[in-house]
Amino acid sequence: MYKRIILYALPLLLLLAAVALWAITRNSGNNDDPDANDFDSVRNIYIGDIITLKVNSLAYTADELTSLFQGFEVIDIKKEADGFLLSLRTFTIGERKVFLGNKEIIVNVSSTLDDIERDSIFQGDIWVTKPGFLFYWQILLCAAAGVFALSGGFMLVKVIKRRRENALSPMQLFVKRCSTLCPDDDSKDRFFVDLTFYFKQYLEGCYHCRIIGKTSIEIINELENIQAVQNIRAINIFLPEIQQWLTECDRLKFSGLDVTAEEKKGHYAILYDLVIKIDQTNEEAA
Repeated sequence: MYKRIILYALPLLLLLAAVALWAITRNSGNNDDPDANDFDSVRNIYIGDIITLKVNSLAYTADELTSLFQGFEVIDIKKEADGFLLSLRTFTIGERKVFLGNKEIIVNVSSTLDDIERDSIFQGDIWVTKPGFLFYWQILLCAAAGVFALSGGFMLVKVIKRRRENALSPMQLFVKRCSTLCPDDDSKDRFFVDLTFYFKQYLEGCYHCRIIGKTSIEIINELENIQAVQNIRAINIFLPEIQQWLTECDRLKFSGLDVTAEEKKGHYAILYDLVIKIDQTNEEAA
């Protein structure tokens, strides 16, 4: 029971966790302070220098950013996945202030071009862009969906199989299950254990009792009790043969002797004939 609950609940919880993480990641990306990663200090710029600024926010449009930086010549503005990349310059000396939300960018434009040799575009410092935590929620979501689909398919197959088995009679189920046994298997214990288990399932299906997990002696006692209460003709007739078969099966299982494939087939044939006779007697009495 607990295993079945875990089998259903685990993929569902994994899927819900993936969706929750996706929602948290999406909301945190949308609710970030638009200017959390922008500039909050002073930087000296010289006349004509091209400044590259990264605005890590989608809260602004390109036109709004152009308007905010109206004191500069906007050379280029590119939209990226997490914001905008601006290229600016000015030929007017003096201090420039730009406010992005609650952040202030201060650019001091100087006129000392002759004092500094500059052969490349001014790129700014690496602290301009602070990459955030990247969580690949798509991978987790796909994995959760895959696990959920596999477990759901597995449970669907089990339900269909169980419904088909419920439509079969105890005799038909016994024959179907025994057909999977392999007498040529070197493990004699496994063969007799499975064969006995299928026989117990057959008796439970016929007489609506609980004998799986019981020893051979306990099975005989249970059948005798059923006979005493219900007066079932098949049990009364074949109880000695059932007891004889179970006793011989125990001997073959626990004696430690090597059992050939032919001996296994012979023991199964005896049980098969016994089940046929029990089934016919039950049908006649019905």
